[in-house]
Amino acid sequence: MITRASKFFGVSALLAAMLPAIHANAAGFQVSEHSAAGLGRAFAGEAAVADDASVVARNPAGMSKIDSTMVTVVGSYIMPEIELEDKNGSSAGSKSVANEAFVPAAYMVLPYNDRWTFGFGGFSNFGFTTNVGSNSSLIYEAHESEIITMNLNASVAYQMNDRLSFGFGLNAVHTEANLFRSVDSSTPIFGLNPALHGNTALDMTGEDWGFGWNAGILFDLTPATRVGLSYRSEVDQTLEGKSKSQLNETIASMGNSNFRGDGSVDLTLPAVAEISVNHQLTDTISIQASVMRTFWSSFEEIHIDMENGSYKREPQNWEDVNRYSLGVTWVYSNQLTLRAGIAKDESPIAHDTDRYFSIPDADRMWYTIGATYKMDEHHTFDFGYAYLSGDKADVYHMQDTKQGEVVNSTANIFALQYNYKF
Repeated sequence: MITRASKFFGVSALLAAMLPAIHANAAGFQVSEHSAAGLGRAFAGEAAVADDASVVARNPAGMSKIDSTMVTVVGSYIMPEIELEDKNGSSAGSKSVANEAFVPAAYMVLPYNDRWTFGFGGFSNFGFTTNVGSNSSLIYEAHESEIITMNLNASVAYQMNDRLSFGFGLNAVHTEANLFRSVDSSTPIFGLNPALHGNTALDMTGEDWGFGWNAGILFDLTPATRVGLSYRSEVDQTLEGKSKSQLNETIASMGNSNFRGDGSVDLTLPAVAEISVNHQLTDTISIQASVMRTFWSSFEEIHIDMENGSYKREPQNWEDVNRYSLGVTWVYSNQLTLRAGIAKDESPIAHDTDRYFSIPDADRMWYTIGATYKMDEHHTFDFGYAYLSGDKADVYHMQDTKQGEVVNSTANIFALQYNYKF
């Protein structure tokens, strides 16, 4: 029992701290909300469509299609509804465990001449928050978790000719992670001292800056068909911070690892590749398609190092996955454009035995609509809405037998966007 408790402290809790979970809006802990216009078509064609400055986030080569300085500001609000059920059939306090979240983004594109264009962006590619509630039986496995990343991106595009453009960008990524775990009557360590009930099992924070790059190609295959290719590199980080626990003195006195004090966790944010097509069917109707591959296999393990000498490694066994999306855009009038889309997100967790309460990820479907309203030549507004429905999934949480289930996983996402063209 003591060994199992120590394992919970050293791996499960810190794993959840670095990768807070119950993610309802993209596979793993990925964030896709880069634009409201893109949300309306389920982010289909994002590497090929270059309607506004948010193209900085998906394919820097697309900046060459913007002929004057443009600023784009985006706000997305995510409202997930997730319900977990533990092995005892209890879900008390565990409904809506994935917290509502606001995801901001901002971009600027500045054409320099007919060949060169520069761009800047601030957005997020990964992150989420979760809170199972103080009354839940899962407060030891997944009480509160949060990871927030902000990607600062500077890019340049070069237009070789009327059909071909290249883009390249540099990225500085700041990551913050927070974790809080409590003790309840089902906690393995509880039997050591009933008075520990309700105490802090683990309270950890950590942060780091990491650096990467991205590149893209945009090619007009025909006057009606445009193809985009983009790649964003992985980013290695070492999140350094402090860990506190009211239980560590009891654990340490019995000869177990002491996860209290200064420490660090290695984290690799995965690389992402995308191929997109934008095809003009008629003067007013176009269709979009994308395949995005996220290389989650680089997330091989959680590697925890404490300055007091304690350490732990935990294999994750995540796999590379694809996201498939289709969209349609209808220019209804000079002022109004309408969109719709559908997408399938694959989960990087291929086997139930690799799924934890802290990361109960599963495949999901997106169903989206959106619109653009053009006030005049300078001002446009975009709106996007998505409904997400995730599969049910068994949760093993480092056990050989089933420990629980994700019984409900849905989300509503609303996004607004303002574009100003100088």
